[in-house]
Amino acid sequence: MNKTVCIDHLVTGEPFVLAPHEHFDILQTSPQPKELEKYYDHPNYISHKTKGKSLFFVFYTLLRRWNHNYKLKQIHKHVSEKGRLLDFGAGTGSFVEFSNKHNWQSEGYEPNTNAHGLKTKFITSWNNPKAYKAITAWHVVEHLPNPSDFLKRAHNSLQDSGRLFVALPNYKSWDANHYGTMWAGFDVPRHLWHFSPKGFMGLAEECGFETEKTYPLYLDAYYVSLLSEKNRKSRFPWLKALWSGWRSNRAAKHLKNYSSLIYVLQKRK
Repeated sequence: MNKTVCIDHLVTGEPFVLAPHEHFDILQTSPQPKELEKYYDHPNYISHKTKGKSLFFVFYTLLRRWNHNYKLKQIHKHVSEKGRLLDFGAGTGSFVEFSNKHNWQSEGYEPNTNAHGLKTKFITSWNNPKAYKAITAWHVVEHLPNPSDFLKRAHNSLQDSGRLFVALPNYKSWDANHYGTMWAGFDVPRHLWHFSPKGFMGLAEECGFETEKTYPLYLDAYYVSLLSEKNRKSRFPWLKALWSGWRSNRAAKHLKNYSSLIYVLQKRK
């Protein structure tokens, strides 16, 4: 893949290059800004908001609630006994709060303290070895300057029978191909890395993990399509997003190349 130029549709309108990684099927945002905070400090950056009255915020809240249920079901398939759970990049802490209500001993790590919700237990470090039965990173790894460092630390912090659950957008999906540089899953420069399934599984293996299972995040196709239609400044974005989201999920049934995927990682034996 040749270098592709995308712009920051949310905050600045600046152009950024998506450059292929040297070893893996991964793209890297270039340049990577030294001061990323200003790219998150925007009223429309919805994942760090706890309140809102717009139709879009209501839609996002309903989608998040459904996704929380779905994600916890996948966790329960792979972790037989409940215990300590770390939600890395917890944002407002909504998943921490949700999983606590289902008898997990959950805590969140979120360096952006402006995003913290009031009801959630947040920690400031997570260096204890073999401390957690489950670690979750829901659409977080693509934001990290050094994903390998996170994966290695997660490997150290998981119990031997524990699991790491990572959700990521897939730049090889149907909707990514359909929208091209307008695809909201690129979200430069907040997303510093862009993964295909092959690329992420290769990186995880290098960091001591093996991929036990992947699961689709069906609703993400609709959400990302809606944001992409907004990037296009389309007329009737909701209707077009419904159509594109359905087409993306339909195409992925055959290729397993969904808009977003949950990767279930276990320590390599």
